[in-house]
Amino acid sequence: FLIMEKLNETQAEFPHLRLSLSLHCEQSELMRVFIDRVKANGDPQTLKAYHDGRPPLTERVAIGEATTIASHTGTNINLLHLSSADAVAAAVQAREAYPWVDMRFETTLHHLCLDHDTLDAKGGLGGKVNPPIRTKADNEELWKRLADGDISWVASDHACCMEELKGDKIWPATPGFGGTALLYPVLLSEGYHKRGIPLQRIVEAVSTNPARAYNMAGKGTLQVGADADLTVVDLDKTQTVTTELCQSGQDHCPFEGHELTGWPVHTVVGGQVRFKDGEVVGEPTGRFVPRNA
Repeated sequence: FLIMEKLNETQAEFPHLRLSLSLHCEQSELMRVFIDRVKANGDPQTLKAYHDGRPPLTERVAIGEATTIASHTGTNINLLHLSSADAVAAAVQAREAYPWVDMRFETTLHHLCLDHDTLDAKGGLGGKVNPPIRTKADNEELWKRLADGDISWVASDHACCMEELKGDKIWPATPGFGGTALLYPVLLSEGYHKRGIPLQRIVEAVSTNPARAYNMAGKGTLQVGADADLTVVDLDKTQTVTTELCQSGQDHCPFEGHELTGWPVHTVVGGQVRFKDGEVVGEPTGRFVPRNA
């Protein structure tokens, strides 16, 4: 509440910008109740158990708290990495109830495509992440919400974590994993090819919408004066995901074995080719990008 109040003060100084508060929505006190129950019930070391210890109800409660406070303060908010059908339903319901609040919603690649039953069958805890990996039914509802425009953008939530930090115990295992390299392949293969989501909608969800939400001038658009950040994709290129293919410092990948159709073949950063025919080329040219202050 205090952060939202302070943000509003700053917003008044920069009325031409969209200043916003980004929130991870899981209610911690309720999580403790469910985690204690899972541990008391044999404490299985699975991703299913992690899901049970941090169920979608904790997302719904946190979303209710955040959006209710935002409805009072009028603060712009972003609800990040919504992982379940319950979470996105609660978010959309809040947006309808409080139309004067600018609310935008995010989901991730892994919450769109991975489910705990499939990952548990493969073994290991590499898929531990917060919020947890859910069910296939949650996957499908998130795809529907993305296609309908209820979800504003999709992120990889890239958080590299070596397999040794996962271990064999679910609660102390480090959460997170990488996924940036799979952003377009997953959305093109599972979204465009399999579910018929238009390419324009995919570009909006990956590039245009987050750029606008965070006031990133020159990003998310093809026009004179923009930053010439371009990705050329081969919509028909099919590859099976491997850890090595992702070109990450991470030594495992929960998407390993997924066959995806639609891969980037060239990437241009600031007008310079930096990825060509599957290989990184040239020198890094990253720079700080200020908001439109």
